[in-house]
Amino acid sequence: MDMMFRIQEIILLFYFISLSALSYDLFLRNRQVRKVSLYVLTPGVILHFLSVGQLGLTLGRIPILTLAESIFTLSFVFILIGLIHFWKTKSEFVLAFYLVITIFLMTFYTFSSLNFSSTALTLEIVNELLIVHVGAALCAYVMFFIGMLNAVIYLIQRRNLKKKQFNRAFFSLFSIGTAEKVMLRMTFIGVIFMSISIIIGIVWGLQIIGLNVLYDPKVIGTICVIIMYTIILALVKMKHDTPRFAVYSIAIFVLVMLNYLIVSELSNFHFWSL
Repeated sequence: MDMMFRIQEIILLFYFISLSALSYDLFLRNRQVRKVSLYVLTPGVILHFLSVGQLGLTLGRIPILTLAESIFTLSFVFILIGLIHFWKTKSEFVLAFYLVITIFLMTFYTFSSLNFSSTALTLEIVNELLIVHVGAALCAYVMFFIGMLNAVIYLIQRRNLKKKQFNRAFFSLFSIGTAEKVMLRMTFIGVIFMSISIIIGIVWGLQIIGLNVLYDPKVIGTICVIIMYTIILALVKMKHDTPRFAVYSIAIFVLVMLNYLIVSELSNFHFWSL
């Protein structure tokens, strides 16, 4: 396996971890996690810079003359501008925005057939991409299930507290505070995993299927699920209406299962769904 490819995978891993930690701080406010995000991002950017520099030295010119080179160089420019913008504004939203764009460009370049001369190597890379895509999606489904389960427990315990029903069922379940924390955190982590899965899935689909992947019912359904979860996470952050979040998260989980079990049947290539 090409060493440069492995280095690009490491860069992507740093960026994914950094974006996940940064997003966690944005929604759940944890400054220690924010520090972790910046600490992880730094070696990723350094490796990214060295990789672009090494490619330029190998080619003997600025790597911008082909589509693959332009995407790779542009991805570094985006994260560099993002860091400068963050240094000026101290806005995590700004840095997260640039990170998302950088990750998408880097993923496309790293796993693009434009980046490999060997057809066998390209197929091997694309298969690795598929494994990560499916694995991340399965992790997301598990997180969403745990979040939904704790949402049900939260509503039950809230009802018990309001009616002062301190019975055996009340003491056998989690406390309402624990249920709230687990519900929010698992839902958020699920969104992160599902976002990683859909980004990688689209890149995989572009290599194998082409632009038609963007019109696939399963892809559209998954994007809608991510958007809905993101909206209710944003609402609970702004309005602190946890009971409504719990109800919505249960409803969205039903849509997640429908997307997984039924919408997948309308897809032309998600044959592994059932």
